[in-house]
This record gives sequence, structure tokens and C-alpha cells, in this order.
Amino acid sequence: MKLPSIHYLIQSAKRAFIRFPLTIISSLVASILGIYLVEKAKEITNLFPYINIMLCMSIGIPLFFCVTTIAQKKQFDKKNSILLHLLATAILVIIYFTLPNAESTHNTSLPYIKYTLYNITCHLMVSFIPFVFNKQLNGFWNYNKILFIRIWASILYSGFIYAGLIIALTSLRLLFDINIHEKLYADIWIATICFFNTWFFVGGIPADIDQLENDYEYPKGLKIFSQYVLLPLLGLYLIILYSYGTKILVLWDWPRGIVSYLIICVSVLGILAFLLLHPYGNHSENSWIKKAAKGYYLLLFPLLVVLFIAIFMRINEYGITINRYVILILGIWLTIVCVYTAIGNTNIKFIPTSLAILAILISFGPWGMFSISEKSQVNRLKTILEQANILVNNKVVNETIWIKDSLPNWYSPVEGKNKERLPDSLHREVQSIINYLDDHHGFSSIKAWYMQDIDSLVTLQHIKEKKTYQQPEAVIYMKALGLDYTRIYAQDKMPTIAYRTSNNGLVQTVTGYDYIVNFDEYNYENNDTSVVGFTVGSVDYQLLYLNKPNIHLLLKTNTSPIYFELDGLIKNLQKEFGINPEFELPTTKMQLMGKNDSLEVNIEFRYIDLTSGTNGLRFNRLSGVMLIKRVKK
Repeated sequence: MKLPSIHYLIQSAKRAFIRFPLTIISSLVASILGIYLVEKAKEITNLFPYINIMLCMSIGIPLFFCVTTIAQKKQFDKKNSILLHLLATAILVIIYFTLPNAESTHNTSLPYIKYTLYNITCHLMVSFIPFVFNKQLNGFWNYNKILFIRIWASILYSGFIYAGLIIALTSLRLLFDINIHEKLYADIWIATICFFNTWFFVGGIPADIDQLENDYEYPKGLKIFSQYVLLPLLGLYLIILYSYGTKILVLWDWPRGIVSYLIICVSVLGILAFLLLHPYGNHSENSWIKKAAKGYYLLLFPLLVVLFIAIFMRINEYGITINRYVILILGIWLTIVCVYTAIGNTNIKFIPTSLAILAILISFGPWGMFSISEKSQVNRLKTILEQANILVNNKVVNETIWIKDSLPNWYSPVEGKNKERLPDSLHREVQSIINYLDDHHGFSSIKAWYMQDIDSLVTLQHIKEKKTYQQPEAVIYMKALGLDYTRIYAQDKMPTIAYRTSNNGLVQTVTGYDYIVNFDEYNYENNDTSVVGFTVGSVDYQLLYLNKPNIHLLLKTNTSPIYFELDGLIKNLQKEFGINPEFELPTTKMQLMGKNDSLEVNIEFRYIDLTSGTNGLRFNRLSGVMLIKRVKK
């Protein structure tokens, strides 16, 4: 076998760039921005423009690939080819302006979920766009075979190049004591997996796609992989799922939520396996393939029934969310695919084409995943609050009114007037819905329930706080309902109290102290006392975590002990930030000072996790740093 020369490789890379210039440029720009964000993220005031351009360039990779491929396949002239590329560029610009362009107090995840759908659609289009207007099924299969093999080859080459470079850098550091910039490893990964991987991938795409229709030589390795690896795994998973279905019927133990995801994964694996085996079934000696494919799709029907039962049980109990909507739609799509295939249709282009159309359709409109899931959760929340008389005539009763001048500390003279109206189970459900709306949809659908304009208050808080810490909207909207925002576990009905610092307690610069001691102690066995020993400057110390008579720390030294009262700190934190804030606190709020005749000690907590029970507070985890200074006599 003759290895390609350096000249040949350079010429191949050059031809790939001339053929797919915008695809490769998109990967280059995305790589540069990714590396820039890794290096400069902490110095950038507003990350959104950089992230959004990087994401648009990432989606530009498959989009420009599709445009170039279809233009070459249809033999467009230069003018029409340029117009098509300009149209793709305009689509990227539109996508950019749908993404958040500044740090905001309001929800930012929904546009990125839509972006994910667009990205999936573009990648699906790569598989069928050159064949969308013809019936070249053999060419379609050969084209996707090349894509499949090229993807894995690109990953293999990229992985080896990255591993080789990392080993080389590590060797330089270990053998020659050369200081290697730690972020360089991430930079190399981004450049390899995005830029090199893309260029290598497009370099193997054939220029004459039409000739693939006449290629009837199929790789034996692919058949062996599908027949002896994918199909046995598929059979094993089908046995497991059918066994679980039998358990449901025998024990009347209804499906768990995770079964929906398992059925989806098994279905996709089976579809992939039989797509890879599709052309081999045309040979007389492989007639079993078509029979096995038809049998497989028939076997999927009972599992799809289980999927629908499982997902409808979750929807009936907890309403529709984005995840459940997607599972439901995928279940419907799989049912259509099964029916389509079972009745004898063999157009394999139907599978990626229908899935791409579906991904676009569910991304917008009143039938879309965002609109339906938001309405479902808002209606569920409304029903709970109305039954508890917290919401009457679409207005919150006993609403917690925040004092505007107290911001950013969110003070109200009266809070939690409705907390006794909900049992723990419904309280958790309300909090779950509020968190879901905060994570995915925002609160525009329930703003009218409140007397005050909470959005304007949250915006004012962010102006005043100067990014010391951020109070999530979910906390404010929950408390404005007259309810507490706290986690309550069903098994013990005891709320947990947790606080963390805004910089994880990592001390950047320390002056005026002699020693720094890190500590991180867990107490999941609910012991009343826990002891940690350490040595500083040839002197042994013990730090005691004590739950009785109240929660406190005791530092035993070689002279007199130093006492740190945690109760007082926790009470101050609860008064200022609530029982269980979902935001990070300033380090200055998480400190305790203590001293004796020979030492001055400052404890900066990284994380405080407590349980509040009938016997008072008990610590689950305490972590932080202890700054010790010797007192000169």
C-alpha cells in the first residue's frame, strides 16, 4: 500500500478548502472564538456576543456544507450559487439576533434550546439534501455510508492528534520542567475537534455524487459490524424491554419514566442497524435482512404502547414539559416510521427527512414544544394556587410586597403569609413549577397575577448589586406568592439549608496571615461531633464540629481553644438571604473570626450545608479555608 505524499495531502487540503471555503472558515472562526473565551472569559464583561457568534459559526459548518453540496449537485451557475450562500448567511444572521445579546435577569435558555433544534435540523439535512429531489436510493445510501465512515475517521484522527500533542506537552513539562499554560490543553482540544476535524471531514466527500448511484460494492466490514455487533445488542435490549413489559402485566407495576428514554434509544439503534444493512438485503443470500427489518418494526409496536403509557402517566401527574413533549413527539414519529416500513415502503430517505421537518415544526407556533409546555405548567400552577385560595380572580392573595429601597437585599415587613395553605407535597410541586418556568420560559405568563412589577424590581436589583451576588427570579416570584423557597424532602419533612460563596471561597491574595488551612468535612451519618486534625508549624491542632448544645466549631490549640458560633452566622444569613438561596453569596458574608492569646483565626466558608430538625440545626457539610495568624507578644 502506497502512503500519500506530503504534496498529495497539501493538494487534497487545498481542494477541500476551494470546494467548502465557508464551511472551513466557519469552523476556524468558531475555534478562534472558543479559544478566546477559554483564555479571556473572566476578563469579558458581556460573554453573550462572543458565545452567540461562536454558536452561529458552529451551525454554519453543516449549513454551508448543505448549501455547497446542493449547489454542486444541481450544477448551479456562479450567480445562483452565491445567492444560495447569501441566503444561508442571512439565516445565520437571523439566528444570531434570536439569541440573547446581553446579560439579563430574564430567561435565556429558551433561545438556546431553539438553536439546538436548528443545529440538529442542519445536521440531518447533511444526510439527505443532495437527494431531496430525486429517487437515487442507492446513491443516498452510499453517500451516507461515506458520511458515516468519514465521521468516525475524523474522530479517530482528531483524537490521536490531540492525544499526541498532549503527551508531547506533558513530556516537556515533566522532563524539562517547562511551564505549560494549563488552558493550552483546552485550546488544542477546540482547535483539533472543531477546525481540523471539519477540514479533514470535508476532504473526503466525493465531488461527483451522482456516480454513487452506480456503486454496488458495499464494504464487508460495515455489514459485519451491523450484523454481529449492532444486531446482537439490539436483540439484548429488546429482551430486556420485553421482560420489563411482562413484569408490568404480571405485577401491574406501571412503567417508570426512564423506560421512555430506553425505548427511544433502542428504537434509534435498531433504525441505524437496518439502515446500514439496507442495500445488503437486495442480494438473494441476504433475504433475511428485509424480513428481520420488517419483524423489528412490528416488535416495536408493543414497546411504543409502553412508551405512550409511561409518558402519559407523567404528563397526567406533572403536566407537559419540554422533555416530555419531545419524548411524546418522538414516540409519534417512531410509530409513523414503523407503520411506513411495516406496510412495505423502502424509501430510507423518509427517516432523516421526516425527522428534520419535525424538528423545525415543533420549534415554533402554538403547537410547538415551548408554547404547549409553558401553558401546561402555568395551568397546573394556577389550579394548585386557586384550590389553596392563594390565587383568586387571577390575583395573588396576601402577596409579599417588596420594599423597593431595600434592594438588593429584598426586604418585606411581612413574608410567607400563605405558607400554611399548602401541604409539603404541593409546596414542592409549586416550587418545581416556578423553577421550571425560570429555567425555560420566564414569568411573562404569570406576571399579571402580581400587584407589583417584579421584573422591574429584579432589573433594579441587578443594577444596585453590582454583581456581588444574584437573586434568581424563581426565589422572588415564589416568595411573592407568600410562600417559602426551601427544599423539603418527603422522607423526613426536614428542610435543608445551604449557602455557598460567589468565588467558591478560593482566596486569590492573602496578606497579614501566616498559614492557610483548607477543610472540607461531611457528616452524613448525623454524628454529634466530628474531629479533624492538622499540623501547622510543628504544632498539632484539632477542629471540632459540634451539634450540641448548638451548632458551632471549636479549634483546639496548644494554648486555649477558640470558639466559633455558627448559629449566629446562620441566623444572619437567613435574615438577609432566606432559608435556602439558589444564588452565590459574597465571601464577606460567610466569615467567622476568633482569637486567643497566641492566634487570630479567620474562617472563610466555601459551602455550608445544614439540616433543620426538631432538635435544631445539624451540619451535613462544612468546607472552606482557615486563615491563621500568630499574635506577636
